[in-house]
Amino acid sequence: MKKAVLLKGLFLLVMAAICLLATGCNSYGQDNNYLRPVDFVNHLNRNGIRVDAVRPLDPRPLSASDALELRIGESNIGVYKYDISRADQRTRLERIKQNKRVYFIGIPYPIYEVSGSFIVVGLDKHKDKERILEALRTFK
Repeated sequence: MKKAVLLKGLFLLVMAAICLLATGCNSYGQDNNYLRPVDFVNHLNRNGIRVDAVRPLDPRPLSASDALELRIGESNIGVYKYDISRADQRTRLERIKQNKRVYFIGIPYPIYEVSGSFIVVGLDKHKDKERILEALRTFK
């Protein structure tokens, strides 16, 4: 009798620990869903990557929640944010993470990294690609 109660208690304790651990995990890496693309602009500048111009982009073609176009050097890149608190955007971001590309008007664009809620489009021929990707990885 005591053994059965002890086993049930142990089982409940293990299940509670698993649940607590699972709620703290995030399958999207760092938690930056509270940030905006303009915060990424500031992060780039703090990391020595000069952003020469910023203009709004329509996020709808990529099913994102927010987007900006940044001019860095001689090239433009797009920064897109997906609100992962919404199921549709979380699913879309997961698909992008798996496929490593997005389609804009039927043309595929490579996505080198999904960092939290953010992706960057247009890095394939950018001379500062590695520096921008490193800044994206540390964007929290």
